[in-house]
Amino acid sequence: MKDFFKGSSFKVLAIAVVVLLGLAAFTATAGSAFVAGLLGFVSAPMQSIATDVTGNMTEFLDLESYSKEDLQALVEQLQQERSALAQQLVDYEEKKRENEQLKQQLAIAQLEPENEMRSASVIGRDPNEVFAGFSIDKGSLSGVSEGDPVITSQGLVGVVSQVYATSSMVTCLLSEDLQVAAVSIDREESGVITSDIMTASAGLLRLNYLSSETKLEKGDIITTSGAGGAYPANIIIGEVQSVEKSENDISKYAVVKPYEDLAHVKDVQVIVSFPGKGEEASVLPEGEEDPAKEDGE
Repeated sequence: MKDFFKGSSFKVLAIAVVVLLGLAAFTATAGSAFVAGLLGFVSAPMQSIATDVTGNMTEFLDLESYSKEDLQALVEQLQQERSALAQQLVDYEEKKRENEQLKQQLAIAQLEPENEMRSASVIGRDPNEVFAGFSIDKGSLSGVSEGDPVITSQGLVGVVSQVYATSSMVTCLLSEDLQVAAVSIDREESGVITSDIMTASAGLLRLNYLSSETKLEKGDIITTSGAGGAYPANIIIGEVQSVEKSENDISKYAVVKPYEDLAHVKDVQVIVSFPGKGEEASVLPEGEEDPAKEDGE
């Protein structure tokens, strides 16, 4: 028994008795208003929740008293609100895309401030196009011209090949119709980026006309050289995957993997003006001849 009076249980019981005696003494002087207020403080949140639930249930049950015309009007109102919310979502996504385009344009412009660009979005792809060509939502009214280079922050994508008032067609870098003067910034060796059905199907490019003593290695970065005036210099293209012997066993070529996923581009920048645009010069490295011309002689 002595242990009980010394234990923690007795202390808790003693504190509880003191609190109850104090509360009884206070309420005797404060009156019943305090007790009622205390109970109200505890029960008020529960009453609020019950009121909300009751109101919602009443509103739901009141639908039974609606006429057919009232219900039809309610349905039309809900449909209008749904359409308005859907439009807000579309506007939000459009603003989000425009924001991403501006961020991309700003990043590229900071690297090459002298180039004038137009932001554009891919609006169509031909499923039968084996070289990943596509159409964009900018045309002559936006200052886009045939031959304008098309890029992203990841590198060169292609070139504008057909122009309409509000749209354009882009020939992808994977196309066998394109030749791009290129250079290795690591080794200062130049060549020409091309593609064919085999490399395009694998999403790869070829850097042709390398000498048999080329020093290019896997991982070397390839950019545009600017020769020929068709593309600005220093636009990233990709990196070397391997170096192979050409079919003629005299020169070599490099297999290049683009930094951009060319078959799934969504937003691009069209370079409508840049220093040296349109200069007449060969895209082939000095001393090289185009094999196609040799075959035609």
